[in-house]
Amino acid sequence: MVDHRMENMTTDIISQILPSIGYILLLVILALLWRKAYLQSESRQFWLFLALAWTMNLFGNIAWIVHDLVTGTPLDTLSVVDLFFVLHYVFVGCALWLFPTPLPRRTWFWIGGIMLAVIVVDRVVYFIPATTLRREDWIDFLSLVMYTLLDAGIIVLAWLRVRATRGSVWGRYALLLFFVMASYGIANTINLTEYIFSHTSGGVLQNVFWILSDVLLLVMVLGVDLQMEKQKLAEG
Repeated sequence: MVDHRMENMTTDIISQILPSIGYILLLVILALLWRKAYLQSESRQFWLFLALAWTMNLFGNIAWIVHDLVTGTPLDTLSVVDLFFVLHYVFVGCALWLFPTPLPRRTWFWIGGIMLAVIVVDRVVYFIPATTLRREDWIDFLSLVMYTLLDAGIIVLAWLRVRATRGSVWGRYALLLFFVMASYGIANTINLTEYIFSHTSGGVLQNVFWILSDVLLLVMVLGVDLQMEKQKLAEG
């Protein structure tokens, strides 16, 4: 019994520490992203989109915390706060779609096909537990699985950008963004699964993947710049 309580206490402490590490990482990343967006000339808009994306994440987290402190009640399944997180995907998608050159329109068929497949999987895996255990209706269910669709779409988009720019600095950016968003998507899926099946969320494992996502983004931001690469090629 004592060991079980100690284990629970340790898990609770880790669950509290990891989000704090995540917030610190996010602030560091934001400072570096906005610096890149300000200083870069060759890829300024690319970094601007990423800076805006993770700024939306920060605003969403702040709005969430303020809501909980002010109201003392959990957020609704779908709320205004979700707008910030959806904009995060929109800005990342713009960065991946537009740079270095816009992807062909047929890319939408791949993205749409994968998202449709994810809808089917979500329907099979989550719908009955969501409606029986959580007593959610169709609208609540769709709002719960919305992020699995967005994650799937952005991950496919990142992979298609990797294939279109392999062997270049843009390709390295895209590959790291692919792993960033894949880790982010895994964390969201774990969080959703815990929420539906055990009535809890915010555990250790999803926080590990959220932090891993930030670490990979930090590696990308601190990596070789496109402008520096062109200067080396010119000097060579």
